[in-house]
Amino acid sequence: MSRLIQHALLYCGVLHASVGCVKMHPTRSGFLSDYSGLRLVESRGRSFCRGDARLIRSLRPDTFADIDSFFVEPVEWLADDFGQPASSPANAEQVRRSLKAALVEELCDIRPVVDSVGPRTAIVRSSVTGVQEAKVLANVLTLVQCGPLFNGGAAVEIEIVDQDGTQLAAECVAVDGREWEVFGFFHRPRHAVRAVRRAAAYVAEDLESAK
Repeated sequence: MSRLIQHALLYCGVLHASVGCVKMHPTRSGFLSDYSGLRLVESRGRSFCRGDARLIRSLRPDTFADIDSFFVEPVEWLADDFGQPASSPANAEQVRRSLKAALVEELCDIRPVVDSVGPRTAIVRSSVTGVQEAKVLANVLTLVQCGPLFNGGAAVEIEIVDQDGTQLAAECVAVDGREWEVFGFFHRPRHAVRAVRRAAAYVAEDLESAK
């Protein structure tokens, strides 16, 4: 390995926490029925580069008083439209399926998740608006010198509406792959998959805190 490449890799190591990693940002894609009143909140959790960020609206404690169940619609894929696609249709489908499964898993602790819409069912709409996959080859090259640098992540938009279309809750969430999720640096969609699952958990936590 040439001296120039060695110096470059060492420089990457110094900038490990700022330059060489993905920083996902919350999106405003037009998918949500209403973006008014959303405020930026950054998590206190330590991510690979920075805290996860999300746009949320403060909820009233009685927001779901008249709701007895959730129906989770199929996840829409908008990442291609906004220039942050998955590397393959198979990887895109894996991320999409993971978000829906996570929403079902997280929300069922708040209200039952049903297979059909009843008279008091709220509808959960979601979209993946951005995906970054880990750069596996680059991470292999930097592994010995300074560790893997190029993580992945994802951005999603999620809203819950009643059957009249009134928005009850909404969030735009951006999540970066964590530095301790080591295998994600060497499997292209893994960080993105974990990111959408973490986004669903954020939504559930915010609903629980309002309740």
